[in-house]
Amino acid sequence: MCIKRFGYGLITALSGFVTRVSLSGRRGLQIPCERRVFGYGLIFMLLTAVPLYADVSDPKAVVGTVAADYSVYAHSVVDVDPPGGPRTVLNELLPTASNVTLSAYAGHFYRIERMNADNVAKFHVSDPETPIWQYSTLDSPDETTGNPGDMVFAGPEKAYILRYGKRTAWVVDPQAQTEAGFKTGVLDLGAYGDQDEIPEMQSGVVVDNKLFILLQRLDRNNEWIPNTAYVAVFDTNRDVEIDTGKDAAIGVKGIPLPVKNPLAAQYVEADGYIYIQGVGKYGSSWSGVPAMYDGGVARLDPNTYTVEMVVDDGNEFNHPYGLISGMVVVSPSKGYFVGYNGWEDNTVYIFNPATGEIGGSVPALSNKAIAGMEGGLHPDKNGMVWICNQTDARIDILNPNSDTIDESVYTSLNPLQVVFADAASGTDPGTGTGSGNDDDDDDDNCFINSSGFGIR
Repeated sequence: MCIKRFGYGLITALSGFVTRVSLSGRRGLQIPCERRVFGYGLIFMLLTAVPLYADVSDPKAVVGTVAADYSVYAHSVVDVDPPGGPRTVLNELLPTASNVTLSAYAGHFYRIERMNADNVAKFHVSDPETPIWQYSTLDSPDETTGNPGDMVFAGPEKAYILRYGKRTAWVVDPQAQTEAGFKTGVLDLGAYGDQDEIPEMQSGVVVDNKLFILLQRLDRNNEWIPNTAYVAVFDTNRDVEIDTGKDAAIGVKGIPLPVKNPLAAQYVEADGYIYIQGVGKYGSSWSGVPAMYDGGVARLDPNTYTVEMVVDDGNEFNHPYGLISGMVVVSPSKGYFVGYNGWEDNTVYIFNPATGEIGGSVPALSNKAIAGMEGGLHPDKNGMVWICNQTDARIDILNPNSDTIDESVYTSLNPLQVVFADAASGTDPGTGTGSGNDDDDDDDNCFINSSGFGIR
């Protein structure tokens, strides 16, 4: 129900009518005053009676969307409630030609325009078409693109912008009233640079005053071949890197991972682990580079920094689920991952994060073009998992209790990513962001990256 657009359209039409009547009266046409008063009174009643947005105190899902030909990006806003539907949706908000990704904190969401656009805009969920501010993520206008890909929050006044194409992440103040006050510091990740000297910072999560950043370490000069991936850990109080004592290979302070090309990081408070999903490498039909099955799902203890595999994607000879291109953990015993079998041929599988046991596929989400989850998607407040189904241009809201679709919400453009904003909350309700290199060796901002395509 696009209530807002109906309301605005009706109000605009009435306002124009009253204005024309008033102006005509000034030109000599005698219009009784009480008619003008009635017209303005009607507009006032509509403004106060028509809910231009549904109750903004309720949680909203903000969905990044893209046209089928990738010519236009936008966002949608969807009510999280009621379970079972119908949920209200507003589609195609603020179209842009720039590739976008999203982040959220409390009642605000942030739209990041990526490669060659290099900016972030802040919105309140009650007014999702009006930026509160829009700031650059470059130090100077003539600087080469930093390709910002994620915004990770330590609190309402502190966040980190991960710049995929640079060696430094930014420390920023989301409450800054001016662009000059936005950037407050940097995190130097240059030590993790590989052959191309860029560490490819992908996504991150904050746990107990520590920022964990996934570093893909792809060689962009050689078909984006993945090197050993790392997690860098920073103290968020001092913005100083913590020496985890886990690396003996390249002399850095971070944690080497058993999966390559990591996309998603999700902290699960119920069991105290950070779950990390890596895709390995997509095969490329035009370059002849085969898929590399070096991915899967791992878990990291944020206190001891130990890492162990949960689900392995197999090898070149035996990979029953394909590449593992996305993940969400619902509970310590229930999660989903996306098996990438080929272009627009992806399937959502059920797994047990505690044991690694795989329980089969979700029938309604098999052999689809699936996007989402690659930034560490969290379930909504009702425990539902929002899956971006690009085959049908809709969000399929999955009920983990039955592994069935609670409701499908059409987004007009193809959905890319979902984050949750809660105007009544003072804490982060969960975000999903991120990107990864795709089937044809470009990169992707889909938050499961299982459709196999996107543009960084």
